[in-house]
Amino acid sequence: MSSRKKGQRRPRKQKRFASLKRRLEEGPFPVKRIVVEPSGQVKMSDVLADFVEPYSHLADTEEAYRKLLTLAVLAWNASFLPKNKQQEMIDQVIDGGIPTGTEELRAGLKDIVRMLIARKQKHFAEYKRNMIDFELTDTGTGYRLTVASTLDEVAS
Repeated sequence: MSSRKKGQRRPRKQKRFASLKRRLEEGPFPVKRIVVEPSGQVKMSDVLADFVEPYSHLADTEEAYRKLLTLAVLAWNASFLPKNKQQEMIDQVIDGGIPTGTEELRAGLKDIVRMLIARKQKHFAEYKRNMIDFELTDTGTGYRLTVASTLDEVAS
């Protein structure tokens, strides 16, 4: 890659992080300290992309992919809860987020989240950081995913 192209990528990357940082600062749980790409840590954007990869072919639009990522983040974070609290969190988020959806739709989404929790526990158990938020950008040839996550591992 030429240095010119490499230099062009930096401002776009900074813009994505700035946008995500602004959303986090304005959110319901303001984040006091944000570290971008902490050294020695896996990029959670890569982990999330790998996590949803088997299902990404089902998301044929940006909106559908964003919904898949949202369900995946819900499942990811719920997986750290005790079994008896997982369903409570899933119910609260799905029922609260889609109050006008049919019971069949909500039940189907809950099934997908439970399936994703099982995938997380089976194939991604070594990753123990919560995902806080994500930003998805359409590049014209695909999507660029930026993920905000905790630095500390969730206690097991």
